[in-house]
Amino acid sequence: MKRKICIFGLIIMLLAAMTGCGKEKNAGNTEQTVSGKNYVYKVNALEFSGQDTNKYSSLIKNGDVIYAYGYDYGSAEDSSISVKFVSLNADGSIKEEGKIVTDSNSSINSLRCDELGNIYAIKNVYTPEPEEEGSYQDAYYLVKYNDKGEEMFSVLLNDLPQIKELTSDNWFYAGDIVLIKDGVYVSGMGNYFQFDRDGNFVKILTAADGNSYESTTLYPLENGKVACLAYEEDGCYACYVDLDTGVFSEKTKLPGSSWEYSVYPGIGYDLYLVNSYGVFGYNVGDEERTQLMDYVDSDLGIYSVYNLLPINEKEFWGTYDDMETYVTQIGRFTKVEPKDVKDKKTIVLACTGLDWNMRTNVVKFNKSNEEYRITIQDYSSLYGSDSDYMAGINRLNADIVSGKVPDILVISSDMPIDSYIAKGLFEDLKPYISNDEELDINNFMPNIIDAYSVEGKMYRLVPSYLISTILAKTSDVGEERGWTVQEVNELMASKPEGTQLLNYVDRNTMLINCMNLAGNQFIDWETGKCNFDSEGFIEMLEFLKQFPEEVDSAVYTDDYWEHYDSLWREGKVVAQLYTVSGFRDFNYASKGSFGEPVTMIGFPSSNEDGSAIIATMQLAMSSKSSNKEGAWEFLRYFLTDEYQDEINYGFPLSIKRLDALAQEATKKSTYTDENGNEVEADDYYYIDGVELIIEPMTEEETEKFKENLYSFTQIYNYDENLIQIIQEETAAFFNGQKNVGDVAGIIQSRAQIYVNENR
Repeated sequence: MKRKICIFGLIIMLLAAMTGCGKEKNAGNTEQTVSGKNYVYKVNALEFSGQDTNKYSSLIKNGDVIYAYGYDYGSAEDSSISVKFVSLNADGSIKEEGKIVTDSNSSINSLRCDELGNIYAIKNVYTPEPEEEGSYQDAYYLVKYNDKGEEMFSVLLNDLPQIKELTSDNWFYAGDIVLIKDGVYVSGMGNYFQFDRDGNFVKILTAADGNSYESTTLYPLENGKVACLAYEEDGCYACYVDLDTGVFSEKTKLPGSSWEYSVYPGIGYDLYLVNSYGVFGYNVGDEERTQLMDYVDSDLGIYSVYNLLPINEKEFWGTYDDMETYVTQIGRFTKVEPKDVKDKKTIVLACTGLDWNMRTNVVKFNKSNEEYRITIQDYSSLYGSDSDYMAGINRLNADIVSGKVPDILVISSDMPIDSYIAKGLFEDLKPYISNDEELDINNFMPNIIDAYSVEGKMYRLVPSYLISTILAKTSDVGEERGWTVQEVNELMASKPEGTQLLNYVDRNTMLINCMNLAGNQFIDWETGKCNFDSEGFIEMLEFLKQFPEEVDSAVYTDDYWEHYDSLWREGKVVAQLYTVSGFRDFNYASKGSFGEPVTMIGFPSSNEDGSAIIATMQLAMSSKSSNKEGAWEFLRYFLTDEYQDEINYGFPLSIKRLDALAQEATKKSTYTDENGNEVEADDYYYIDGVELIIEPMTEEETEKFKENLYSFTQIYNYDENLIQIIQEETAAFFNGQKNVGDVAGIIQSRAQIYVNENR
């Protein structure tokens, strides 16, 4: 009976465990879906007539008064600069138009408006540079205009006695304007100067308890308080300040990476923090922020929102750059209730920093796909901070190791990718390509596919790449890629005294490049075998010892810079560390810097392959993903002609696109003139001030270059931990404290342990 009870109990426990796992998974998916729905806003762009659309790029608001304004720089015949502004109704319709006109020697900045529609600004009048040194001084005016743009008063700030006392050398500048209650506060010279609404000087704000208004910004809040942001060396801090007593409340650093925010007064929160991912609510003194809006979840292909002005807790005005039309827009953003957001299966894309290209493609996918939606989790933005820039990558690595693998991962160099692959965390993408009717793996660069595959399985998708190498004249090193340390030493022995291999490079830079470009000669991650105690590594350390510990800055004289461009042509420097990004780039280095054919010889190495492939982007799919079909729908786009044919920086994975770029390289660059005609243009290189035309590549040159591209097989690998081991142990050899063999043996032991622990 007891046995039956035990078995029954075990069954219950197993069922509970299974049910618990199921709930956790479903809860996780639901939470991700719901959270994404919580941050959705829609935007209605304001429409202006004709050519005025792009002229209004900023917003100011006070109470019910809203102005959109922008600058009109006139024409070649008319050098005046105008500030055009329109008064807006609450719904965004245009109420009235106005204009503030200045001449070409002045500008209007820091516009603010009061609740009556008057505009306050700083007028900066530029003084022509004088013949006598020391008498140059711009004039700054606090100016008030009515709602028609007519001047109501103008105060020359430079001439105020209270300000003159702070400027012993007569130098003065004025920065921002803040309207708080009945006061007008002007920042300048590390202070705030208070005026009344009629332009009468009141006082210079003083700060109590050792605080200062230096590097601060004031924000009048909805609750009547004044927030102060203090920009200090280690980040941005927020507090409250009493402008009458100068007392600051306790300062709290803004959460996350505090420097990345634009800050605006909020409604419902003290402040709105805006970065390149969305809008967050924040109350002074809090340690955390609350996300309000996510650009990607809102299907907005924008980098950020500027000039954010709240209307209520769910609406705000803002300006943004429309990346489809390339026009600066003013829009009214309104929160979409979660129940009104269409349900889709959620695909999580994780990264540690995301470039604009990727985010744009995520937004395009979300807008066009009816079944799936990608949500971005940028760990650097979520978990990074001013004091720990590695917090994001460390958290992501910890999540992945614990089994919390995102559906799609944007790989960075700080991730132990080989370890993840060995643990079976990534999906093999080759079968997906084989089963895709529109894709053929034979249409892609085979060596790049192979380089990023393990045992024939393709775990990483690399749409485009660069080549990191060392360039040298073919007449010096021959046409074949690769050379050894011995061959380098022999070449340098044949050169005149004073000739440099590389232009003023220190030992540590060489060590890092050795491991990045030629580290595969000492370590094999697939087998886990190291050979840092080999003759090849010992020879490499002796080679590195030839380079200085640091470069004396005294070498960078005026004469050096005047003749810098001819160093390689004249043979004063033999080689150049170089990252090749295209046909024209290589042609420019060859015919410009060197003045003759060059070879991508690479870093000296025992296997004579010291060049490396640098992926411009690496993507992986989780083998645990429950939405593999959706993840592939997104990933496959980077292999399509639509994407590959737009690659102009770096080399495409597509052979067809590579051939097209090669053909383009045989022709001169072109541009479209003002009449819409395509015009050819020469490429130029300047040698010590002399202009030289760079002729396009010949077909023979492009074919030879393409042949070289097919031969690269090593991946650029920056392993900070491994480099640190080598740096720590080689110091004793470079300083003459230990012999090279003993040091190599210690490195071999430590490196082998490191590799074993990370495979």
